[in-house]
Amino acid sequence: MTTFITTVGGTLVSEWFQFAGGPAQDLDATPTITITSLGTGTVVLAPTSTGVGHPAVGVYTYIWTASVAPDNYIVVWNGLSGADPVQASEIVNVLAAASGGVGPCAWELGTGCSPDWDSYSTQLKADATAYATLVLWSATGRQFGLCPMTVYPCGRDYSGYGWGDGAWGWSWFEGTFVPYIWGGQWFNAYCGCGLPSCFACKPRCAAYLPGPVASIVQVTLDGAVIDPSTYRVWDQQWLTRKSDTTTPAADVCWPRCQSFNAITPAFEVIYLRGTPVPAALMRAAKTLAGEYAKACLGQDCQLPSRVVNIARQGVTVSLQDIDTLLRDGFTGVVTVDQIIRQLNPHMLKSRTRLYSPDVQNARVITS
Repeated sequence: MTTFITTVGGTLVSEWFQFAGGPAQDLDATPTITITSLGTGTVVLAPTSTGVGHPAVGVYTYIWTASVAPDNYIVVWNGLSGADPVQASEIVNVLAAASGGVGPCAWELGTGCSPDWDSYSTQLKADATAYATLVLWSATGRQFGLCPMTVYPCGRDYSGYGWGDGAWGWSWFEGTFVPYIWGGQWFNAYCGCGLPSCFACKPRCAAYLPGPVASIVQVTLDGAVIDPSTYRVWDQQWLTRKSDTTTPAADVCWPRCQSFNAITPAFEVIYLRGTPVPAALMRAAKTLAGEYAKACLGQDCQLPSRVVNIARQGVTVSLQDIDTLLRDGFTGVVTVDQIIRQLNPHMLKSRTRLYSPDVQNARVITS
């Protein structure tokens, strides 16, 4: 599934072949593209070939700004091959604009797990979804969900362009030094190739992004969108530009600095941060949302009450105290709590973080 950010969008691509696994082949003419919301059934882009590009044999593209509400959209390409109609399609998940990564992101519960889910009001389903996603996001250590982020990297991690064949440290405008230790002795961020593996295990130029980086949506330099094939991400946090043997690495580096007082800083990165929600956890959220909806309507549900003991006709039944359940981060719904236990066995309250004075945090848009 392709993921876009609303109002940012990206490039939609269709590829056509003579047969499965065969060579690429052009269609008889430029195909049409149609985009429809799966949530509402609304056609947001009527069939059109206007704006469809043809960059290579068998490849057709369309730049879509995704100026639509967050939802899943089906993209359908229709064309002719040898006068016969052909069709291709994909699902595009459009996420809300950058939110700074606060709260559960990209938890799309769909139809829910309750058999009566479709009969509930829109407001009740929204309330139940908000309840279930917040509870399970928190209970599993606030670690799942892909949040759209818009950041302006601050400086770059810089090596290989210093004196001779040496390596520099973290670089701002004129470059500065970062100390490191080698063989029990401190050096001031200059390591020539005489030191084994000096920069063999790190890119020569990388920009730090608060991770984990799931995927890059768009990189912009001076208003121009950078070709995704010219960069990659290392270790879910370092954005690195690629170079080849014909282009000096210094010519494909990121900017040394930028003005954060500018209306639009020169170096901007939009990406999805976090870890995708596991399918089992999403299923558990659907179950919890359905039980919450039943409770709101006064129907029988699996959510526990505060009862500790029940004595009837000489039979005593003891139930788990709800306060104990909540304190331990559980819901009282067995199938849901099993997932919480497996994904967060040590009951962590948030994702583990590592802070280092050697890394300059990127600026993140929050308002």
